[in-house]
Order: sequence, then structure tokens, then C-alpha cells
Amino acid sequence: MKKLFTKSLSRSLDPKGRLMLPPEYRDGLTADGGSGMFWLTAFYGRLVAYMPADWDLVTEQLSKIPMPSPRLSHFKTKVMGLAQELEPDAQGRVRIPQVLMREAGLHKDVMLVGMLNKFEIWDQDSFNALPLEDVSEELTALGINLSL
Repeated sequence: MKKLFTKSLSRSLDPKGRLMLPPEYRDGLTADGGSGMFWLTAFYGRLVAYMPADWDLVTEQLSKIPMPSPRLSHFKTKVMGLAQELEPDAQGRVRIPQVLMREAGLHKDVMLVGMLNKFEIWDQDSFNALPLEDVSEELTALGINLSL
């Protein structure tokens, strides 16, 4: 897995809903000949940005959701319906569509969170309210040792 997005940074949206991506994120979007384009959708109170190849994997998994399940079908419809293809402008800004801002509860101050091959955009207050819980037992059960 490529580690394209490793920093977490506070940012402010401008009055037009534009977000200035940090240089490290712009570099990640253009790594390996990428165009800078990415897919942005909403999941559980935050926005998640995917590189095109990773978005293809997400949509492949979403296509496996059986339609007879109303809950899963609605989840798929919402995630796919909100997805937007975005590309930074010459100044490195992306305009976050209002529908995504509403879905994620974004206000002026946001937190960009690098998640290695993708990044998340959180409302700053929502991010700050996240508890850091002891998940050591769950990690051990998965065979993951972070040596925390």
C-alpha cells in the first residue's frame, strides 16, 4: 500500500466552500502520473477522498450489495449518489459541493486526516470530539500489534 497521505492538518473553507489542499496532498494526488483528480463521498459523518483506482475497488465492493436488503441498498444509493469527481484548481483548491458539506456537517474549520492511500475531511469540532478508546483487545484479535 502506498503511503500518499500521512499528515493531518487543520484547514478553513473559504466562503465559496473551497478547501486549499496542502502541497503534500497535491503531490499524493499526482504521484505515479496521477492527474490530481480524486473521488469524494460521505461515510458516517465525514468525507472520504479516494484515488481513482481505489474508488474503482470501492464501487466494485458496493456492486456486491444485494438489492433485496433495504438498509444496504439505501447505504449503497447514498454513498454512490453523493460521490463527486473533483480536481484541484491551479491554486490547489477544491470546491466541496454543498450536498457533501451538509452530509458531513462541515462548517468553516475542517480537519484533513491522512489515511495512507486516502484522506478524510472532518468538521473540526466533530474530529475533536472523537474519543481515543482502548482498542488493544480488538487489535490483538486481528493480529495487529502497534506497540502502543
